Amino acid sequence: MNLANINEVIKASPAIQVQSKMTLLQRRAWNVLLANAYNELPNKEIHSISVGELAAKLGFGDGNQEYLKEMLRSLRSCEVEWNLLDKDKVEEWGVASLLAEARIRDGICTYAYPPYLRTKLHSPRIYTKLNLRLQNRFSSKYALVLWEVCFDYFDTDRDQGETPFISLEIFRELMGLETNDYTTFKSLNQWVIKPAIKEINDLTNYHVEVEQKRVGRRIGFLKFRITRVKHIPVQESLFPDIENLPLVAIELLQAGIDRKIALKIASAEWDFIRPEKLPPPGTYPDFLTYIAEKIEMSLAAASVKNRAGYIVEAIRENYQDPEVQKARAERAENAKQKQLEELEEEYNVKCKNLLRQAVHANPELVDAAAQRIQSYIVRQRLLEHPSPIEAYQKGGMVTAEINAILAAEFCQDLIAPVTAAYEDEKAEILATLG
Repeated sequence: MNLANINEVIKASPAIQVQSKMTLLQRRAWNVLLANAYNELPNKEIHSISVGELAAKLGFGDGNQEYLKEMLRSLRSCEVEWNLLDKDKVEEWGVASLLAEARIRDGICTYAYPPYLRTKLHSPRIYTKLNLRLQNRFSSKYALVLWEVCFDYFDTDRDQGETPFISLEIFRELMGLETNDYTTFKSLNQWVIKPAIKEINDLTNYHVEVEQKRVGRRIGFLKFRITRVKHIPVQESLFPDIENLPLVAIELLQAGIDRKIALKIASAEWDFIRPEKLPPPGTYPDFLTYIAEKIEMSLAAASVKNRAGYIVEAIRENYQDPEVQKARAERAENAKQKQLEELEEEYNVKCKNLLRQAVHANPELVDAAAQRIQSYIVRQRLLEHPSPIEAYQKGGMVTAEINAILAAEFCQDLIAPVTAAYEDEKAEILATLG
């Protein structure tokens, strides 16, 4: 399905009202994937989208496939609980992974949802149409989550709506907050509620306001009202706020860093780090990898209250976390090994095809190569057949040995360009991933 003309995604209310630790990028990506798959959900289990199209909708080039893979991997491992507000008046609890599986092959990303979640996503008794082109305006995941929840109760006929009173516990779950995040209402209001409302009101054609309800002396419940107040022309691009930015700035924005600071860091790169804290040359393959490590450290730092401030200082001071760095190194090594294995497999297939074409054009090559076989076991297998060409066509040890001899002695010129390209790509992978 081509997403170019898709402006809305139909989301079941339970899919909006989820308890999760989804990042801004994960939530955006899931919305884009759902829009792409929605019409196919009733009769197809596997959905597909080109890597180029998916990357464009997420605001970065399709050359950075590791970035895409990490995003898909995170959706696969992200568990959500749904229907927290019981909007449909039916008591039901559910938990599932956002994606059941995902794969990238030959420039195509295929993916699937867990079976039960797939049925709920397409056939909700109640659902909300979300404008995909609006979600790109948010730089904070709290703003995007709050906008989705508010719009879940939006009446298009009246151009307004309101949520029920939401307990602070449920609200914290909807926002994906940990137990020790913003433990007082004052900090929750300062760092989550007010900034999210301000971002929605500043960047969209909707106005959101909050009503507080006390339980004793404490704020115990929140209700949000949403009203359409003006019509802002929406750009055709899915993510115009980030699509022309450097990847470093995009990564920082999605981590909640102020736009000006994110652009400053992206522009300065290594110069942003205090000189005495600079990592030794070659420690990181690029500045983006360094940034991603510091962002991951902020997620592991449980006691951090101001995550954005922590990330900026972690970048400037080159914070170290051996456990995070070890985990990232292991993932990078696994990714490198997988890429090398896939590259070698592709190289072997290309070589076999070229040798098969050479043999088809000149069958005498097999006879010549058979005369060079040194292995006793392979020669015995060769003698079990009426002729070398018949043994070769059977496959197995004889074919492998003859192909090796053909590549090394008779078809060097034919194989050389493929080998050179293979070695270049192999060197590039090793240089990129370290």
